[in-house]
Amino acid sequence: MRQFTLVLIHASNDEVEDLVNKHLMDLGLSILPSVFISWQPRQKIEERLVRTKGELIDMIERGFRGELAYAIIELNDEQFKAIRPLIARRLEDEDQRMISWGEALLRRIRSTHREKAKREYSSFNKRYKWLITMHELFDIKHELLKRVLELARELRIEYERNLK
Repeated sequence: MRQFTLVLIHASNDEVEDLVNKHLMDLGLSILPSVFISWQPRQKIEERLVRTKGELIDMIERGFRGELAYAIIELNDEQFKAIRPLIARRLEDEDQRMISWGEALLRRIRSTHREKAKREYSSFNKRYKWLITMHELFDIKHELLKRVLELARELRIEYERNLK
């Protein structure tokens, strides 16, 4: 089984939280506010957090007020299984957002607002690929994912028919 790492973050304010998210967003999935799960090696996560702290120190030296603390926990299989429902719930929420977004985008593609839809389709497709990757990494499959897959297929067909 793949090794997963849980990262618990304490950020004293929104600016610090945004800074942390900027540095960690491509390393894992935020499953709760200030809780990330990652498939990356611990060393890579630590390097990013050290860079984040360095940036925060620079900001503090210029008069900013903020604090950052974190814990990195490498999960064993039993611990991962215990938090897997949180991951599944987070992915269900993402699936639901993608369905809403995709349905609205499909209506725009079929309407006269095609130029905006063309740009938006690119963003949708990027987020769709990310979401599929998360489902594969965490081995989570459910009914909402099937709907996302069907909708993405339908969008691709309509995009090629109406916008290419």
